[in-house]
Amino acid sequence: MKKKVRSYIINIVALVLLYSLAMYLIGNGTIGRYYMGIILTAGISVVMAVSLNLTTGILGQLALGHAGFMAVGAYAAALFTIHIGTEPQAIFPISLLVGGLVAAVFGLVIGVPALRLKGDYLAIITLGFGEVIRILITNLEFTGGARTLRGIPRVTTFSYVFVMVVLVVAVMFTLGRSRHGRAILSIREDEVAAEASGIPTTYYKIFAFTLSAFFAGMAGGLFAHYVGVLDPKNFGFIRSIDYLVMVVLGGMGSITGAVGAAIVLTALPELLRGFSDYRMLVYSVMLILMMLFRPSGLLGTKEFSLTALIDWVLRRKPEAEIEAVEAEQVFATRHKPALLEARDLGIQFGGLKALDSFELTIEPGEIVGLIGPNGAGKTTVFNLLTNVYVPTFGSIELEGKSVVGLPTHEITQVGIARTFQNIRLFKNLSVLDNVKIAYHNQMQTTPVEGTFRLPRHWREERLANARARELLHVFGMGEMAAKDAKNLPYGQQRKLEIARALATNPKLLLLDEPAAGMNPTETQELMDTIRLIRDSFGVAILLIEHDMRLVMGICERLVVLDYGQIIATGTPDEVRSNPKVIGAYLGA
Repeated sequence: MKKKVRSYIINIVALVLLYSLAMYLIGNGTIGRYYMGIILTAGISVVMAVSLNLTTGILGQLALGHAGFMAVGAYAAALFTIHIGTEPQAIFPISLLVGGLVAAVFGLVIGVPALRLKGDYLAIITLGFGEVIRILITNLEFTGGARTLRGIPRVTTFSYVFVMVVLVVAVMFTLGRSRHGRAILSIREDEVAAEASGIPTTYYKIFAFTLSAFFAGMAGGLFAHYVGVLDPKNFGFIRSIDYLVMVVLGGMGSITGAVGAAIVLTALPELLRGFSDYRMLVYSVMLILMMLFRPSGLLGTKEFSLTALIDWVLRRKPEAEIEAVEAEQVFATRHKPALLEARDLGIQFGGLKALDSFELTIEPGEIVGLIGPNGAGKTTVFNLLTNVYVPTFGSIELEGKSVVGLPTHEITQVGIARTFQNIRLFKNLSVLDNVKIAYHNQMQTTPVEGTFRLPRHWREERLANARARELLHVFGMGEMAAKDAKNLPYGQQRKLEIARALATNPKLLLLDEPAAGMNPTETQELMDTIRLIRDSFGVAILLIEHDMRLVMGICERLVVLDYGQIIATGTPDEVRSNPKVIGAYLGA
């Protein structure tokens, strides 16, 4: 906590000094009208780049119509100021809010259908939206049409732009370091794993998209009241690309990188005016060189920290802040394990029955193995239990309640967690954050509480930190908390994925080939870990595995599949000697 308070104080003092210096230079005429124009334009570009970074860099969804939201906000704010009939200076903040809210409504309307798509398709839809908005504005009478909207009071000042930049950057930072920010980042890293960790991915994609549109609308309001005249041509496709270039150049996901890139790319063409006709050529060449030698952008996914810079200058070693909570509190919310029953379960793809008449009962605390040859339908069972696939027929009940049809994140919430055959970690996030993301549904902090750092945010963050660290210590990974998940050895990545699944507080844990790719030493450690999970957490385990030494060594009961049908069930000894199993899978 002391480290965070110190960081806040340093940043606030730096902002006050920067604002005071700027106002002094403006007051004595050092910063004239020309340079003031560059500063205001750069500030508006910062708001646009940071807001777009929320969608494209942090959420990981490519959007090409961000200028459309700016246009909506600009016209909404300008029309409000013109027609309200009150002193413009008095209602200007309200005008900005109106512009932001109208843009947010458009963001919500566009986001609900558009965010069902990904990649190129989403980019095409958002690009189309931006062009539709521009064409509508051109053809509507109340917006001034192609003749432009004139008579807008020019009330945008340095103070307004400075406050807006600070507000947007602060919100992005605080939101990004809350449970909601971690949820958004998890979608960027791996949407399937995020859903399996209990994150309602659709909600968070729409939330991020709408918030991004809100801030773009407010930036549009600043722009309208700076230029005084609005022309639809100012909000074309090229402007959206300009803001995207700022995000890419600064680093996808880096807020401070977007700030730096927006300032540089706005100021650079003006600073190169001395080169006359060659200035845009020089500007373009500099961008190309940057992308060639620094393709991840200025800061990549990292952030500039003034506190870290001061510590480096003073040669001060950064403090490691570890939250501690009594052990009784850490797992106080753990549930008792529950019974799973699957009856007559099956799924059909066209004319192919991938699974037929599957029956399974798992008792509390039991370790059950699901084995069979490749293509037998084992992973299909997992996908049915977690609603990746919807069964064609049959039922699935947890504690006597049906879970068929529940979204994957809700199935995780009611108590079924899983790992994947191919490891799905949030590789660019720390080991600690990978586990903390899975505590999302055990926290109640709202976006407002997380953004403005209200007491419940701090309380829940401390508890989540303590829970995550203790869980990592259980797996012998406590010293790796600060490492990026992608830098862990293979065996540790497997253990981290299991730890993340356990953090969702499951009643039943599904492990899909956890020993795949492990050497004998790692496999033995895994066997010990699985026993530890059952004994320490009281979790029932359903295990898919081809390593027969592991399966026979830890499973109390086995279910054998072949061509989507059960051919044997029983204890390891009974299954090992079953002629059908020997013929279909184990071999003589």
